[in-house]
Amino acid sequence: MTRRTALFAALCLGLAACDSSDTARLPLNLYECEAGEAALRHLIAQLPDPNPGVAKSYSIVLGEINRDGMTPASDAFTARFADLKLKFVNAFLLKDVPPDHIIADPETRLAAFVLQLRTLQQSSATTWRAEVGWSYKKEFGRLKLRIESKDGKTSVVEEK
Repeated sequence: MTRRTALFAALCLGLAACDSSDTARLPLNLYECEAGEAALRHLIAQLPDPNPGVAKSYSIVLGEINRDGMTPASDAFTARFADLKLKFVNAFLLKDVPPDHIIADPETRLAAFVLQLRTLQQSSATTWRAEVGWSYKKEFGRLKLRIESKDGKTSVVEEK
């Protein structure tokens, strides 16, 4: 019986050792880095304008969005996008406006873009893989990106 237990334990440890840390996602608090910023800036540049001429608000969410809630980006991270001259709202402040259940800025009651940095994985010392998405009213989109840091500059080098 002891041999079986020892063999079983050895097999379990062997399987656990097969896990590659290359696929491990970063903790959400580490999404607020240069790679995360580059991914979101790329996403913002790709956004459509479904309602031309209508003022828009933007909100950044990190990780998954599910029934349990979401993790908004910190105000310090959001402040990095000030040069874009866009109105950012903390995700916790967004409201669900009936009757269509549109996610809206509480001040203007107009629909807000929700920008999601869904995943961020470091694949080498200078490269990352990211998945970003956006939603506005009932429209949405998602991109898979490869991000590279070269000569002190972090930028998106591939989009799928």
